[in-house]
Amino acid sequence: MWFVAGILYTNLFEYWVHRVPMHQGLPLLRHVRRNHIQHHRIFHGGNFRTRNPSDLAHISGRFWVVPVLLAVHYALATAVLPIEAALAFLSACFFHYLAFEISHWLTHLEDNPVDRMLSGIPLVASIRANQIEHHRIHHETPIGEFNFNPPYLGDALVRPLARRFGEPGRSPEGEGRPTAARPVPDSSPSVAVLARGRLEARPVILYGAALILGVVALGILAIAQRSGSETPVPRAKP
Repeated sequence: MWFVAGILYTNLFEYWVHRVPMHQGLPLLRHVRRNHIQHHRIFHGGNFRTRNPSDLAHISGRFWVVPVLLAVHYALATAVLPIEAALAFLSACFFHYLAFEISHWLTHLEDNPVDRMLSGIPLVASIRANQIEHHRIHHETPIGEFNFNPPYLGDALVRPLARRFGEPGRSPEGEGRPTAARPVPDSSPSVAVLARGRLEARPVILYGAALILGVVALGILAIAQRSGSETPVPRAKP
């Protein structure tokens, strides 16, 4: 249960970090926004995927990010949770971040062997194609699609509110309106073909995935409570 909770939490935390410190900015984290703006300036339009080493140097996060975040979350988790639950929760957070770093790198690395291999696995190819297209849309028009890893919980939860109260990043006067989207050539036609036609169904997939994860978490919790409430029957002495 706590491992699943860690995955869901990190997916929402990923959304918040990307949208607020990286795009909107915070007073004490202005350097984070500056670095991310540089990332967007490099990986834009026809250069969304590249093999240029100088460009690829602007993909990975800074070396101190993981130790700082892990230390803060470790202190908080162990303060409110039993050590076993805290370690399960933090393990999920770490694996989620590791998956983000690797898949984000590969998303911007043109014609990489990992994506060529994944394109031959039907279900995995579909998930990976949607992930690449989801992130490409963010780089093309960076006012939405802030999640990177599935199931994109932040985007799925915030999008309905944005549609109701106005698109994020747009002022009533029209300031901040993005420019017209430009076509992005991709050297991996199989990825583009797999992604096309699935974007309309993404909200259903996202809510379905979130529902399934929630049901699994509740099931694990029910089993844990049931097993914990059962008292062992003492064996008769011979």
